[in-house]
Amino acid sequence: MRIGIYLGDIKKPSSVGGLTFELSFVDELIKQETNHEFIFYYLGKKNIFKNKDNYKFKNIFYCKKPELSFNPISIKTTRTPLLSLNYILKKDNIDFVFFLTPYLHQHIEIPYFAAIRDVSHRILPHFPEFSTNSVFITKEKKLSLFLTSASKIITFNQVAKDDIKTLYDIIDENIITNCLPYPNWVKNIKNDDSILTKNSLVKNGYILYPAQFWAHKNHIRLILSALILKEQNINLKVVFTGQNRGNIDYLKKQVKNYDLQKDVIFLDYVNQNELASLYKNTYALVYPCLAGTDSLSALEAMYYGCPVLISDNLGYRNQLKKAALYFNPLDEVDIVEKIKTLNNIAIKDDIISKGKFLVEECDYKNYIDKILNLIDNFYLTRQCWSLGGDDKTK
Repeated sequence: MRIGIYLGDIKKPSSVGGLTFELSFVDELIKQETNHEFIFYYLGKKNIFKNKDNYKFKNIFYCKKPELSFNPISIKTTRTPLLSLNYILKKDNIDFVFFLTPYLHQHIEIPYFAAIRDVSHRILPHFPEFSTNSVFITKEKKLSLFLTSASKIITFNQVAKDDIKTLYDIIDENIITNCLPYPNWVKNIKNDDSILTKNSLVKNGYILYPAQFWAHKNHIRLILSALILKEQNINLKVVFTGQNRGNIDYLKKQVKNYDLQKDVIFLDYVNQNELASLYKNTYALVYPCLAGTDSLSALEAMYYGCPVLISDNLGYRNQLKKAALYFNPLDEVDIVEKIKTLNNIAIKDDIISKGKFLVEECDYKNYIDKILNLIDNFYLTRQCWSLGGDDKTK
């Protein structure tokens, strides 16, 4: 089959978030030998990929148009293809599409699989980034159509599957779980310890939380944890890394109110070399996020032998099992107690060891193998009507 892979809007590669997943998927897929032909579609200002054998890349130029008032933290413009994606796919004789990111613009007539991590906007609608208004409702209607029209939906664990099945009324067999893999960038990274020296950080002298500054990321709980640590004379700084999504001014104001300017450090975006160094030298990854059913940051931390402390929700427990310590994300006292638990070397070594074992199971080769197997099986169904290249075979 001729298969289209939709990557979405490709910006500067980041060491966190959905784009990391998409770029790692590309990196691993093009290593595979397959009889299928792949065309990757992406939006962006320039070409960042090179064609290789059966793998081609196509930059869909976009136009910018004003977006209706959403909320103070929304993107001000919407990027849409100049031509209908459905038209482009049919013109390119695509037989099947795999969307690595939810596509919300037009209905797609060609059969497709859709990858989606979670539907937190439906579960936690009270957060400003998820708040219901006219634009949100419009996007929600499109997402509902997108998911219900998918031949298969790929998500990362049973909790996410149950949420999607319940909220979008999709039959069980059309939702496939495939564990979230750790990103490829961690394998061949070069340390950049200058990030430590220029911010006066020492090994095991800080806890780390790499997350963009959305309200649901719950940074405030670690600020309050920093206050307790300071009151108890525990010499651990709190380090945040991530791009501002509208909440950073509030957080910095709280840091000033509690006189924690020397105890809480805002690093904004850090590159992958710097992030690797932060992981390797931190006392622990502490992840108090209130939304989501999986954590890419937890897998990155585990790869580097960093102990993981994370919000106690069903999704994270399903993903990380016994390889992490869990805390109440709305209780800074519990967070501090879990941090202090790592003083027990046996407990710390145990979760680090289990984390390394977990990461080995969640690599991209396993993920890609399962996806290709699903595509090969779907080919038998796709043979029921004309393929894009008429007599084209698998």
